[in-house]
Amino acid sequence: MFFRSWEAVLRVALSAAAVYILVVLALRIIGARALAKMSGYDLIVSIALGSLVAAVPLSTNISVADGFTAILTFLLLQEITRFLQARFWVAHHIVRERPHLVVWDGDLIEDRLKEIDTSVDEVRAAIRQAGLLSVRDAQAVVLENDGAWSVMRRGDTTDLSALDGIDIPGRGPVGQADRTTSPSTPERGQRPPSSSAASQL
Repeated sequence: MFFRSWEAVLRVALSAAAVYILVVLALRIIGARALAKMSGYDLIVSIALGSLVAAVPLSTNISVADGFTAILTFLLLQEITRFLQARFWVAHHIVRERPHLVVWDGDLIEDRLKEIDTSVDEVRAAIRQAGLLSVRDAQAVVLENDGAWSVMRRGDTTDLSALDGIDIPGRGPVGQADRTTSPSTPERGQRPPSSSAASQL
């Protein structure tokens, strides 16, 4: 049926406008990060929200109040999940896939590529996008939990704090022992020496 009635058209238009305004207000209150690309979990929630937003104005069995209640419930559950992830490592690892180290010290870790079903060409493409000409120029390549690639160039630093928790071949997961502090950078909570004190040293 191409056309039912002007009343049906008006109902769809008003319902779509109402849902749009309510979703914008909800995101304004909760925050735009509710739909940010962060992990596969967030992507699934975003798709579900899109389906709900589309279903409310087109379905005669779902009222605007019912649809908005479902949308708000999804947003609140996502914020609760994000709150738990930020404060509890157990919740963080349950919801999110851990990052995967696929290149270390210029060498491809082929068994890990097979584990995550990733080809060498994908790794090389990520290295090229980082502006490197050779795999040997990369100290580390990490497939992050949101599907993005992180490529770190070879350097002289011994501080591996950005790789905290990532398993490095031959040495195990990076931990507190792999974090170093630069002599010119004070520890958190420690005040830097004053200029007068520094002149006396």
